[in-house]
Amino acid sequence: MHEQTAVKSGEHDSFETDAEHVMPPELPTQDSALEDSVSQLSRVQSKLVDTLHSLQLLPPHLVKDHNRAVRAIQEALTLVGDTDDSEAIGPIDWVKFGERLLQRRTAAALTQEWLADRVGVTATTIRQLEHHTRKARRSLMLKLLAVPELNLRVSDIELSAEMSAGYRHTPTSWLGMTYDPVSMITELADTLNGPSGQLEQTLVYIDHHSAKDWLTTCSSPEYGSEFRETLPLATVSRRVADLIGEQALTVDALGCGDGKTESMLVKHLQMQLRMPKQTELFLLDVSHSLLNAAYRHCCETLPDIRTYTIHGSFLDLPKLPMMVNPLRGRTRLFAMLGYTLVNLSDELRFFRDTLSCCEPGELFLFDLQIARAPASERQKILKVDPIGNGKLRPTHVNWLSGPIRRYCQGAEDIELRWELAPPGGVPGSYGFDAIARVKMRDGRPDRRFLMWRVRRYDPKLLSDSLAELGWKTIERIDYGPDGKKTLALMLLQKQ
Repeated sequence: MHEQTAVKSGEHDSFETDAEHVMPPELPTQDSALEDSVSQLSRVQSKLVDTLHSLQLLPPHLVKDHNRAVRAIQEALTLVGDTDDSEAIGPIDWVKFGERLLQRRTAAALTQEWLADRVGVTATTIRQLEHHTRKARRSLMLKLLAVPELNLRVSDIELSAEMSAGYRHTPTSWLGMTYDPVSMITELADTLNGPSGQLEQTLVYIDHHSAKDWLTTCSSPEYGSEFRETLPLATVSRRVADLIGEQALTVDALGCGDGKTESMLVKHLQMQLRMPKQTELFLLDVSHSLLNAAYRHCCETLPDIRTYTIHGSFLDLPKLPMMVNPLRGRTRLFAMLGYTLVNLSDELRFFRDTLSCCEPGELFLFDLQIARAPASERQKILKVDPIGNGKLRPTHVNWLSGPIRRYCQGAEDIELRWELAPPGGVPGSYGFDAIARVKMRDGRPDRRFLMWRVRRYDPKLLSDSLAELGWKTIERIDYGPDGKKTLALMLLQKQ
């Protein structure tokens, strides 16, 4: 009892001692009340800016009167604009902002004097902003955002997705609606444990072992010298830049693989575009492992470019709004490089149906292998085409036999050879199939699987076929190793 009393007494004494030094609560002063009001006003402004940005990102058809809604928020920003000279909204890329302000003002046929009078500054201030020799304060930025004729977006002034308030809810990676790697692995195993069959081409990249083997294949010196080093990217980039003009560019890389060819393309584009820092790059691949490798490579080699990833298949392109929604002030370039066109089971229907979601004026860039002989002369094809001898490269053998070793139960031995594919497909084209013959244990019947395909095209006939579907050939460049014109790079535009 005495110990407990002593403790309570000590606590009481301590309380009394501390109480002697307690100051009475301060009453709010006029200055603190003003600071609180300014803080509340800043929060209102930030919410309006975020709302404006979110609304601008929405597809217009989702809002009954999209333009009117945008103008209403712009007007609200004007009404709650700052009266002081406070800081600008978040981190700003002033070069980007100046370029965009000049572009939008010119497109709207506005003079610097008219805009200056509208926002309450001098024409010299507008000129300095457009030439990024001056930084605008927050009040001026809000007024410029509120000018409907400029149609400035919050994304036009922000520095980066990581640093800006307006982008803090914008993802940098998406999962396609039908992306399901577990079911794809199941489909792969089911096919390889059947008596025979053909693999859907994306399945040969889907597990991480296959992705690793493919990276080994496309990183080999032979692959680089034959396919990558001769790509005429500088020439086609100049043509793209001419078509883009004063607009910014969004590149959608379909089936990007390791991303090295796509990063080479964007580097060349950066040297030709009038607004290079506004370029966006979307990487799409069905393999998580390849997509991760591509993203890392592009971030390292293109540090100034916003790069995004989508896990999914280009066959589901219409279901990926971030890659097909209409763009304002931008042109979209779809890039299918690395001879990925062959992964399509029907190339013409892909352009006619899957790409029907594309807007007129959008561009499509792809590479292909040129036919070595007329498609109807099959004996000549076997004689003159390098893979007519049936042999696969060792790296390809290792890559394509991997899924069989891992998923085909009872496989004892695997033989892989090229076979001339049955006639059909795009006019003037022919193909070779990589066929795996699998010897099984315990006396079970051997199995046969089509693992992979290559295809050679007649570029003229392909171009004519695509033109009938509304895709006009803008540029065709034939090239190849050692001066041999065995490959072609084609740039199309949707009509």
